[in-house]
Amino acid sequence: MRGPGKQTPGAGPSGASLERVTIMVEPTNSSPRHVVAVIGAATAGSEIANVLSERGVLVVVFEQNPRPYGKIEDGLPRWHVKQRRDEYEEINKRLDRPSVEYVPLTRMGRDVAFDELREKWGFSAVVVTLGAWRDRPFPVPNADQFIDRGLIYQNPLIYWFNHYMEKTYDGPSYDLAPGTIVIGGGLASIDVVKVLQIEMALRGLRSRGIEEEMLRLEREGIEPVLNSHKLTWADLGMAPSKLFYRRRVLDMPLSDIAPDAPPKRAEAMRQARAKILDKAQRKYLFEFEDRRVPTGLIVEGDRLAGLQMSRTEVIEGKARTLPNSQEPVRSGLTISSIGSIPEPIPGIPQRGEVYQYVDEKIGLLLEGSTAVYAAGNVLTGKGNIKDSLDSGSEIGVLVAERYLGLTDDGSRTPLAEATRQATHEAAKGIAANIESRDPVPPATVAQIMRQVRERQRAVGYEGKYREWIARVTPADLQ
Repeated sequence: MRGPGKQTPGAGPSGASLERVTIMVEPTNSSPRHVVAVIGAATAGSEIANVLSERGVLVVVFEQNPRPYGKIEDGLPRWHVKQRRDEYEEINKRLDRPSVEYVPLTRMGRDVAFDELREKWGFSAVVVTLGAWRDRPFPVPNADQFIDRGLIYQNPLIYWFNHYMEKTYDGPSYDLAPGTIVIGGGLASIDVVKVLQIEMALRGLRSRGIEEEMLRLEREGIEPVLNSHKLTWADLGMAPSKLFYRRRVLDMPLSDIAPDAPPKRAEAMRQARAKILDKAQRKYLFEFEDRRVPTGLIVEGDRLAGLQMSRTEVIEGKARTLPNSQEPVRSGLTISSIGSIPEPIPGIPQRGEVYQYVDEKIGLLLEGSTAVYAAGNVLTGKGNIKDSLDSGSEIGVLVAERYLGLTDDGSRTPLAEATRQATHEAAKGIAANIESRDPVPPATVAQIMRQVRERQRAVGYEGKYREWIARVTPADLQ
Protein backbone atom coordinates (compact mmCIF):
# COMPACT_ATOMS: atom_id res chain seq x y z
CA MET A 1 0.00 0.00 0.00
CA ARG A 2 1.20 3.45 -0.84
CA GLY A 3 0.42 6.59 1.11
CA PRO A 4 -3.28 7.52 1.45
CA GLY A 5 -4.68 8.39 -1.98
CA LYS A 6 -5.14 12.11 -2.53
CA GLN A 7 -8.34 13.60 -3.93
CA THR A 8 -7.05 16.04 -6.53
CA PRO A 9 -9.36 18.49 -8.30
CA GLY A 10 -9.36 18.06 -12.06
CA ALA A 11 -8.05 14.49 -12.00
CA GLY A 12 -11.23 12.98 -13.40
CA PRO A 13 -11.94 12.37 -17.10
CA SER A 14 -13.46 15.03 -19.35
CA GLY A 15 -14.63 15.18 -22.95
CA ALA A 16 -11.56 17.18 -23.94
CA SER A 17 -9.16 14.78 -22.27
CA LEU A 18 -10.81 11.80 -23.96
CA GLU A 19 -10.20 13.39 -27.35
CA ARG A 20 -6.57 14.11 -26.57
CA VAL A 21 -6.00 10.58 -25.28
CA THR A 22 -7.01 9.11 -28.63
CA ILE A 23 -4.10 10.88 -30.35
CA MET A 24 -1.38 9.68 -27.98
CA VAL A 25 1.65 8.43 -29.89
CA GLU A 26 1.72 4.66 -29.68
CA PRO A 27 4.97 2.74 -29.11
CA THR A 28 6.38 0.96 -32.14
CA ASN A 29 4.83 -2.51 -32.09
CA SER A 30 6.04 -3.92 -35.42
CA SER A 31 8.36 -6.47 -33.83
CA PRO A 32 8.32 -8.50 -30.60
CA ARG A 33 9.58 -6.75 -27.48
CA HIS A 34 9.47 -7.11 -23.73
CA VAL A 35 6.75 -5.22 -21.87
CA VAL A 36 7.01 -4.91 -18.09
CA ALA A 37 4.54 -3.58 -15.51
CA VAL A 38 6.04 -1.74 -12.53
CA ILE A 39 3.76 -1.31 -9.50
CA GLY A 40 4.79 1.82 -7.60
CA ALA A 41 6.40 4.85 -9.20
CA ALA A 42 8.65 6.40 -6.56
CA THR A 43 12.43 6.09 -6.16
CA ALA A 44 12.65 2.32 -6.67
CA GLY A 45 9.90 2.11 -9.30
CA SER A 46 11.24 4.97 -11.40
CA GLU A 47 14.76 3.52 -11.27
CA ILE A 48 13.50 0.10 -12.40
CA ALA A 49 11.62 1.83 -15.24
CA ASN A 50 14.72 3.79 -16.21
CA VAL A 51 17.03 0.76 -16.35
CA LEU A 52 14.55 -1.39 -18.27
CA SER A 53 13.57 1.33 -20.75
CA GLU A 54 17.24 1.97 -21.54
CA ARG A 55 17.40 -1.69 -22.60
CA GLY A 56 14.51 -1.34 -25.05
CA VAL A 57 11.77 -2.58 -22.72
CA LEU A 58 8.35 -0.89 -22.85
CA VAL A 59 7.52 -0.12 -19.21
CA VAL A 60 4.05 0.57 -17.78
CA VAL A 61 4.23 2.19 -14.33
CA PHE A 62 1.11 1.92 -12.14
CA GLU A 63 0.87 4.44 -9.30
CA GLN A 64 -1.82 4.66 -6.63
CA ASN A 65 -1.59 8.43 -6.18
CA PRO A 66 -1.76 11.25 -8.73
CA ARG A 67 1.90 12.12 -8.11
CA PRO A 68 4.61 9.43 -8.19
CA TYR A 69 6.79 10.44 -5.24
CA GLY A 70 5.80 7.90 -2.59
CA LYS A 71 7.50 8.17 0.78
CA ILE A 72 9.64 11.07 -0.38
CA GLU A 73 6.44 13.14 -0.45
CA ASP A 74 4.21 11.40 2.07
CA GLY A 75 6.52 9.60 4.50
CA LEU A 76 9.36 12.05 5.11
CA PRO A 77 8.51 15.24 7.04
CA ARG A 78 8.04 18.35 4.91
CA TRP A 79 11.04 20.18 6.36
CA HIS A 80 13.21 18.24 3.87
CA VAL A 81 12.31 20.91 1.32
CA LYS A 82 15.28 20.92 -1.03
CA GLN A 83 15.97 17.20 -0.78
CA ARG A 84 12.36 16.38 -1.63
CA ARG A 85 12.31 18.69 -4.64
CA ASP A 86 15.60 17.28 -5.90
CA GLU A 87 14.27 13.75 -5.64
CA TYR A 88 10.98 14.72 -7.29
CA GLU A 89 12.94 15.87 -10.32
CA GLU A 90 15.05 12.69 -10.36
CA ILE A 91 11.83 10.66 -10.43
CA ASN A 92 10.32 12.94 -13.09
CA LYS A 93 13.30 12.48 -15.40
CA ARG A 94 13.02 8.70 -15.17
CA LEU A 95 9.28 8.58 -15.83
CA ASP A 96 9.16 11.21 -18.58
CA ARG A 97 10.53 8.92 -21.28
CA PRO A 98 8.96 7.78 -24.57
CA SER A 99 9.19 4.11 -23.58
CA VAL A 100 7.62 4.61 -20.12
CA GLU A 101 3.83 4.75 -19.76
CA TYR A 102 2.57 6.35 -16.53
CA VAL A 103 -0.79 5.16 -15.16
CA PRO A 104 -1.72 7.21 -12.07
CA LEU A 105 -4.59 6.79 -9.60
CA THR A 106 -4.46 3.01 -10.01
CA ARG A 107 -4.16 0.78 -6.97
CA MET A 108 -3.69 -2.97 -7.11
CA GLY A 109 -6.68 -4.76 -5.61
CA ARG A 110 -8.95 -1.72 -5.89
CA ASP A 111 -8.73 -0.63 -9.53
CA VAL A 112 -6.90 -3.58 -11.05
CA ALA A 113 -6.68 -7.07 -9.58
CA PHE A 114 -3.10 -8.28 -9.33
CA ASP A 115 -3.93 -11.75 -10.64
CA GLU A 116 -5.72 -10.19 -13.62
CA LEU A 117 -2.73 -7.95 -14.36
CA ARG A 118 -0.40 -10.90 -14.24
CA GLU A 119 -2.50 -13.54 -16.01
CA LYS A 120 -4.55 -11.62 -18.58
CA TRP A 121 -2.75 -8.46 -19.66
CA GLY A 122 0.17 -10.28 -21.33
CA PHE A 123 3.19 -8.62 -19.70
CA SER A 124 6.65 -10.20 -19.86
CA ALA A 125 7.02 -9.50 -16.14
CA VAL A 126 5.66 -7.51 -13.22
CA VAL A 127 7.99 -5.72 -10.78
CA VAL A 128 6.54 -4.79 -7.38
CA THR A 129 8.14 -1.66 -5.87
CA LEU A 130 5.40 -0.61 -3.48
CA GLY A 131 7.69 0.09 -0.55
CA ALA A 132 6.64 -0.60 3.02
CA TRP A 133 3.64 1.54 3.92
CA ARG A 134 1.88 -0.59 6.49
CA ASP A 135 2.72 0.21 10.11
CA ARG A 136 3.88 -2.76 12.14
CA PRO A 137 1.04 -3.62 14.55
CA PHE A 138 1.26 -2.11 18.02
CA PRO A 139 2.59 -4.84 20.35
CA VAL A 140 -0.23 -4.79 22.92
CA PRO A 141 -3.40 -6.86 22.43
CA ASN A 142 -6.57 -4.92 21.52
CA ALA A 143 -4.69 -1.65 21.01
CA ASP A 144 -5.96 -1.17 17.46
CA GLN A 145 -9.53 -0.67 18.64
CA PHE A 146 -8.32 2.73 19.88
CA ILE A 147 -6.90 3.94 16.57
CA ASP A 148 -7.80 7.64 16.27
CA ARG A 149 -9.12 7.46 19.82
CA GLY A 150 -5.85 7.99 21.62
CA LEU A 151 -3.62 5.86 19.34
CA ILE A 152 -2.07 7.03 16.06
CA TYR A 153 0.33 5.22 13.77
CA GLN A 154 3.38 6.93 12.31
CA ASN A 155 2.57 6.70 8.58
CA PRO A 156 -0.83 8.48 8.68
CA LEU A 157 0.59 11.03 11.14
CA ILE A 158 3.43 12.07 8.83
CA TYR A 159 1.09 12.05 5.83
CA TRP A 160 -1.19 14.48 7.71
CA PHE A 161 1.74 16.67 8.76
CA ASN A 162 2.95 16.91 5.17
CA HIS A 163 -0.43 17.87 3.68
CA TYR A 164 -2.78 19.41 6.24
CA MET A 165 -1.79 22.97 5.23
CA GLU A 166 -3.10 22.44 1.68
CA LYS A 167 -6.52 23.99 0.99
CA THR A 168 -7.67 20.87 -0.86
CA TYR A 169 -6.57 18.44 1.86
CA ASP A 170 -9.48 16.25 2.94
CA GLY A 171 -7.69 13.43 4.77
CA PRO A 172 -7.70 12.57 8.47
CA SER A 173 -7.11 15.38 10.95
CA TYR A 174 -5.14 14.99 14.18
CA ASP A 175 -5.33 17.13 17.30
CA LEU A 176 -1.86 16.68 18.76
CA ALA A 177 -1.39 16.94 22.50
CA PRO A 178 1.38 17.94 24.89
CA GLY A 179 3.07 15.07 26.67
CA THR A 180 2.41 12.56 23.89
CA ILE A 181 3.92 9.09 24.30
CA VAL A 182 5.93 7.82 21.33
CA ILE A 183 6.95 4.17 21.13
CA GLY A 184 9.91 3.63 18.81
CA GLY A 185 13.65 4.15 18.76
CA GLY A 186 14.79 4.65 15.17
CA LEU A 187 15.29 7.72 13.00
CA ALA A 188 11.61 7.77 12.06
CA SER A 189 10.54 7.92 15.71
CA ILE A 190 12.78 10.96 16.22
CA ASP A 191 11.02 12.53 13.26
CA VAL A 192 7.73 11.88 15.06
CA VAL A 193 8.81 13.58 18.29
CA LYS A 194 10.20 16.47 16.22
CA VAL A 195 6.78 16.91 14.60
CA LEU A 196 5.12 16.88 18.02
CA GLN A 197 7.53 19.31 19.63
CA ILE A 198 7.52 21.75 16.71
CA GLU A 199 3.72 21.70 16.46
CA MET A 200 3.38 22.29 20.20
CA ALA A 201 5.88 25.16 20.08
CA LEU A 202 3.97 26.76 17.21
CA ARG A 203 0.73 26.37 19.15
CA GLY A 204 2.24 27.91 22.27
CA LEU A 205 3.64 30.86 20.33
CA ARG A 206 0.37 31.37 18.46
CA SER A 207 -1.54 31.53 21.74
CA ARG A 208 0.65 34.56 22.54
CA GLY A 209 -0.03 36.22 19.21
CA ILE A 210 3.33 35.17 17.75
CA GLU A 211 3.46 33.59 14.29
CA GLU A 212 6.59 31.54 13.58
CA GLU A 213 7.78 29.32 10.74
CA MET A 214 7.98 25.57 11.11
CA LEU A 215 11.17 25.55 9.06
CA ARG A 216 12.89 27.98 11.41
CA LEU A 217 12.08 25.84 14.45
CA GLU A 218 13.35 22.71 12.69
CA ARG A 219 16.50 24.41 11.39
CA GLU A 220 17.56 26.47 14.42
CA GLY A 221 16.07 24.39 17.21
CA ILE A 222 13.15 25.11 19.52
CA GLU A 223 15.01 26.79 22.37
CA PRO A 224 16.81 29.48 20.28
CA VAL A 225 13.55 30.41 18.56
CA LEU A 226 11.68 30.65 21.86
CA ASN A 227 14.52 32.68 23.35
CA SER A 228 14.30 35.12 20.44
CA HIS A 229 10.79 35.88 21.72
CA LYS A 230 12.03 36.04 25.35
CA LEU A 231 10.35 32.72 26.16
CA THR A 232 11.39 29.26 27.33
CA TRP A 233 9.67 25.90 26.92
CA ALA A 234 8.58 26.11 30.57
CA ASP A 235 6.80 29.38 29.76
CA LEU A 236 4.59 27.52 27.28
CA GLY A 237 3.20 25.40 30.13
CA MET A 238 3.18 22.19 28.10
CA ALA A 239 4.64 18.80 28.94
CA PRO A 240 7.21 17.64 26.36
CA SER A 241 6.68 14.53 24.27
CA LYS A 242 8.46 11.41 25.47
CA LEU A 243 10.08 8.68 23.40
CA PHE A 244 10.31 5.16 24.86
CA TYR A 245 12.67 2.49 23.51
CA ARG A 246 12.74 -1.17 24.52
CA ARG A 247 16.52 -1.60 24.44
CA ARG A 248 19.45 0.58 25.56
CA VAL A 249 20.41 3.90 24.02
CA LEU A 250 23.53 2.18 22.67
CA ASP A 251 21.30 -0.29 20.81
CA MET A 252 19.19 2.31 18.99
CA PRO A 253 19.23 1.76 15.20
CA LEU A 254 20.49 5.27 14.46
CA SER A 255 23.73 4.07 12.89
CA ASP A 256 24.49 0.56 11.69
CA ILE A 257 27.53 -1.43 12.76
CA ALA A 258 29.05 -3.72 10.15
CA PRO A 259 29.12 -7.38 11.27
CA ASP A 260 32.89 -7.52 10.72
CA ALA A 261 33.62 -4.19 12.43
CA PRO A 262 36.59 -4.36 14.87
CA PRO A 263 35.56 -4.14 18.54
CA LYS A 264 36.84 -0.58 18.96
CA ARG A 265 34.97 0.58 15.86
CA ALA A 266 31.79 -1.16 17.00
CA GLU A 267 31.98 0.45 20.43
CA ALA A 268 32.62 3.87 18.91
CA MET A 269 29.51 3.49 16.74
CA ARG A 270 27.44 2.50 19.77
CA GLN A 271 28.64 5.56 21.68
CA ALA A 272 27.87 7.71 18.63
CA ARG A 273 24.23 6.67 18.90
CA ALA A 274 24.03 8.21 22.35
CA LYS A 275 25.55 11.43 21.00
CA ILE A 276 23.04 11.58 18.16
CA LEU A 277 20.16 11.16 20.59
CA ASP A 278 21.58 13.77 22.97
CA LYS A 279 21.91 16.31 20.15
CA ALA A 280 18.34 15.66 19.04
CA GLN A 281 17.00 16.06 22.60
CA ARG A 282 18.85 19.32 23.13
CA LYS A 283 17.64 20.75 19.83
CA TYR A 284 14.00 19.66 20.03
CA LEU A 285 13.49 19.38 23.82
CA PHE A 286 11.79 15.97 23.99
CA GLU A 287 12.29 13.42 26.75
CA PHE A 288 13.57 9.87 26.36
CA GLU A 289 13.61 6.70 28.37
CA ASP A 290 15.23 3.42 27.36
CA ARG A 291 14.58 -0.16 28.43
CA ARG A 292 10.82 0.37 28.58
CA VAL A 293 8.20 -1.60 26.68
CA PRO A 294 4.38 -1.27 26.55
CA THR A 295 2.64 -4.24 28.15
CA GLY A 296 -0.86 -2.94 28.80
CA LEU A 297 -3.43 -0.26 28.03
CA ILE A 298 -4.94 2.44 30.21
CA VAL A 299 -8.50 3.03 29.00
CA GLU A 300 -10.94 5.73 30.00
CA GLY A 301 -14.38 5.46 28.44
CA ASP A 302 -13.82 4.76 24.75
CA ARG A 303 -10.32 6.28 24.58
CA LEU A 304 -6.77 5.16 25.21
CA ALA A 305 -5.49 7.29 28.10
CA GLY A 306 -1.97 5.89 28.39
CA LEU A 307 0.06 2.71 28.64
CA GLN A 308 1.29 0.29 31.23
CA MET A 309 5.05 0.33 30.68
CA SER A 310 7.30 -2.47 31.90
CA ARG A 311 11.06 -2.41 32.28
CA THR A 312 13.41 -4.59 30.26
CA GLU A 313 16.92 -5.92 30.48
CA VAL A 314 19.07 -6.38 27.39
CA ILE A 315 20.99 -9.63 27.11
CA GLU A 316 23.03 -10.29 23.95
CA GLY A 317 21.08 -7.62 22.11
CA LYS A 318 17.65 -8.98 23.00
CA ALA A 319 15.25 -7.16 25.32
CA ARG A 320 13.62 -9.30 28.01
CA THR A 321 10.63 -7.89 29.86
CA LEU A 322 11.16 -7.90 33.61
CA PRO A 323 8.28 -9.40 35.60
CA ASN A 324 6.35 -7.24 38.08
CA SER A 325 7.86 -4.04 36.66
CA GLN A 326 4.74 -2.55 35.12
CA GLU A 327 4.07 1.13 35.79
CA PRO A 328 1.32 3.41 34.41
CA VAL A 329 2.31 6.22 32.04
CA ARG A 330 -0.68 8.41 31.29
CA SER A 331 -1.08 10.49 28.15
CA GLY A 332 -3.91 11.74 25.97
CA LEU A 333 -2.11 10.49 22.88
CA THR A 334 0.14 7.55 21.99
CA ILE A 335 1.98 7.28 18.68
CA SER A 336 3.39 3.99 17.43
CA SER A 337 6.62 4.35 15.45
CA ILE A 338 7.99 0.82 15.50
CA GLY A 339 8.55 0.30 11.79
CA SER A 340 6.74 -0.29 8.51
CA ILE A 341 6.16 -3.47 6.53
CA PRO A 342 4.89 -4.26 3.01
CA GLU A 343 1.15 -4.35 2.40
CA PRO A 344 -0.09 -7.86 1.57
CA ILE A 345 -1.24 -8.25 -2.05
CA PRO A 346 -3.66 -11.09 -2.88
CA GLY A 347 -1.83 -13.35 -5.30
CA ILE A 348 1.66 -12.86 -3.83
CA PRO A 349 2.68 -15.51 -1.28
CA GLN A 350 3.84 -14.10 2.03
CA ARG A 351 5.84 -15.49 4.96
CA GLY A 352 5.26 -13.50 8.10
CA GLU A 353 5.75 -9.81 7.37
CA VAL A 354 7.60 -10.27 4.06
CA TYR A 355 6.91 -11.78 0.68
CA GLN A 356 8.03 -15.34 0.02
CA TYR A 357 10.57 -15.60 -2.79
CA VAL A 358 11.39 -18.23 -5.36
CA ASP A 359 14.84 -16.62 -5.71
CA GLU A 360 15.50 -13.82 -3.22
CA LYS A 361 18.88 -13.02 -4.80
CA ILE A 362 17.18 -11.55 -7.88
CA GLY A 363 13.92 -10.69 -6.10
CA LEU A 364 11.90 -13.33 -8.01
CA LEU A 365 8.52 -13.82 -6.35
CA LEU A 366 6.62 -15.90 -8.91
CA GLU A 367 7.65 -17.78 -12.02
CA GLY A 368 5.53 -18.44 -15.10
CA SER A 369 4.85 -16.79 -18.43
CA THR A 370 4.61 -13.47 -16.58
CA ALA A 371 7.28 -13.54 -13.88
CA VAL A 372 6.88 -11.37 -10.77
CA TYR A 373 9.82 -9.62 -9.10
CA ALA A 374 10.21 -7.24 -6.15
CA ALA A 375 12.67 -4.40 -5.60
CA GLY A 376 13.29 -1.63 -3.06
CA ASN A 377 12.01 -1.70 0.52
CA VAL A 378 9.30 -4.19 -0.38
CA LEU A 379 12.12 -6.66 -1.11
CA THR A 380 13.77 -6.20 2.29
CA GLY A 381 10.46 -5.99 4.13
CA LYS A 382 11.65 -2.78 5.76
CA GLY A 383 10.29 0.72 5.58
CA ASN A 384 12.65 2.42 7.97
CA ILE A 385 14.19 5.71 6.94
CA LYS A 386 17.59 4.30 7.87
CA ASP A 387 17.18 1.58 5.25
CA SER A 388 16.13 4.14 2.66
CA LEU A 389 19.20 6.23 3.40
CA ASP A 390 21.70 3.43 3.11
CA SER A 391 20.16 0.14 2.05
CA GLY A 392 22.11 -2.82 3.34
CA SER A 393 25.29 -1.02 4.38
CA GLU A 394 26.67 0.89 7.30
CA ILE A 395 25.01 4.24 7.85
CA GLY A 396 27.46 6.71 9.30
CA VAL A 397 26.97 9.19 12.10
CA LEU A 398 27.25 12.13 9.73
CA VAL A 399 24.52 10.72 7.47
CA ALA A 400 22.17 10.29 10.45
CA GLU A 401 22.91 13.76 11.79
CA ARG A 402 22.41 15.35 8.38
CA TYR A 403 19.09 13.57 8.02
CA LEU A 404 17.93 14.65 11.49
CA GLY A 405 19.07 18.26 11.02
CA LEU A 406 21.74 18.07 13.73
CA THR A 407 24.81 19.28 11.83
CA ASP A 408 26.27 22.67 12.73
CA ASP A 409 26.64 23.71 9.09
CA GLY A 410 23.03 22.95 8.20
CA SER A 411 24.00 20.37 5.56
CA ARG A 412 21.53 17.65 4.61
CA THR A 413 22.02 14.21 3.18
CA PRO A 414 20.47 13.14 -0.15
CA LEU A 415 17.29 11.28 0.75
CA ALA A 416 17.24 8.46 -1.76
CA GLU A 417 20.62 8.08 -3.44
CA ALA A 418 21.46 4.83 -1.66
CA THR A 419 18.06 3.35 -2.43
CA ARG A 420 18.47 4.31 -6.06
CA GLN A 421 21.91 2.74 -6.27
CA ALA A 422 20.73 -0.49 -4.65
CA THR A 423 17.68 -0.62 -6.91
CA HIS A 424 19.84 0.06 -9.97
CA GLU A 425 21.87 -3.07 -9.21
CA ALA A 426 18.69 -5.08 -8.60
CA ALA A 427 17.23 -3.76 -11.86
CA LYS A 428 20.20 -5.02 -13.87
CA GLY A 429 19.63 -8.52 -12.50
CA ILE A 430 15.91 -8.34 -13.25
CA ALA A 431 16.62 -7.05 -16.76
CA ALA A 432 19.03 -9.90 -17.48
CA ASN A 433 16.46 -12.44 -16.28
CA ILE A 434 13.69 -10.87 -18.38
CA GLU A 435 15.88 -10.77 -21.49
CA SER A 436 16.33 -14.54 -21.27
CA ARG A 437 12.58 -14.95 -21.76
CA ASP A 438 10.61 -14.83 -25.02
CA PRO A 439 9.59 -11.30 -26.02
CA VAL A 440 5.92 -10.32 -26.34
CA PRO A 441 4.40 -10.65 -29.85
CA PRO A 442 3.28 -7.40 -31.53
CA ALA A 443 -0.41 -8.30 -31.22
CA THR A 444 -0.04 -8.75 -27.47
CA VAL A 445 1.87 -5.46 -27.17
CA ALA A 446 -1.05 -3.75 -28.92
CA GLN A 447 -3.50 -5.49 -26.58
CA ILE A 448 -1.55 -4.29 -23.52
CA MET A 449 -1.51 -0.74 -24.85
CA ARG A 450 -5.28 -0.76 -25.43
CA GLN A 451 -5.79 -1.66 -21.77
CA VAL A 452 -3.24 0.93 -20.64
CA ARG A 453 -5.00 3.65 -22.65
CA GLU A 454 -8.37 2.59 -21.27
CA ARG A 455 -7.11 2.98 -17.70
CA GLN A 456 -5.39 6.29 -18.47
CA ARG A 457 -8.65 7.62 -19.95
CA ALA A 458 -10.55 6.50 -16.86
CA VAL A 459 -8.39 8.70 -14.60
CA GLY A 460 -8.08 11.64 -16.99
CA TYR A 461 -4.41 11.16 -17.82
CA GLU A 462 -3.74 12.65 -21.24
CA GLY A 463 -0.35 11.14 -21.98
CA LYS A 464 1.84 14.17 -21.28
CA TYR A 465 3.64 13.42 -18.06
CA ARG A 466 4.94 16.90 -17.17
CA GLU A 467 1.56 18.51 -17.90
CA TRP A 468 -0.14 15.96 -15.66
CA ILE A 469 2.28 16.64 -12.78
CA ALA A 470 1.67 20.38 -13.08
CA ARG A 471 -2.07 19.79 -13.13
CA VAL A 472 -2.25 17.59 -10.02
CA THR A 473 0.28 19.48 -7.89
CA PRO A 474 -1.50 21.65 -5.30
CA ALA A 475 -0.55 25.31 -5.63
CA ASP A 476 0.05 25.48 -1.88
CA LEU A 477 2.00 22.21 -1.61
CA GLN A 478 4.39 22.48 1.35
